[in-house]
Amino acid sequence: MKVAFEYADVNVDAGRINNERKSASEDWLKLFCKRYNLSVQNPEQCSVARTAGFNEVQVTRFYNNLKSCCLEKKFSAHRKFNMDETVISTIPQ
Repeated sequence: MKVAFEYADVNVDAGRINNERKSASEDWLKLFCKRYNLSVQNPEQCSVARTAGFNEVQVTRFYNNLKSCCLEKKFSAHRKFNMDETVISTIPQ
């Protein structure tokens, strides 16, 4: 709600924010999330393998591979997709 306040402070009328608490109202936040199809989610656990793989060397390697692949195959911008993995669990239950 504090991040929403920063946005609302600049872009919304003063009646929808609480300057005293430096926070947007709950109603404003709910309507904002509904309008832009957003949801507030709690963080989930991350597997050890995934954590270990997310380092500067691996990230640099990924982007170098992505760049060479895109240059080689000449993919246009509309052919590149960001896949959401919210329904895939890597943590054993």
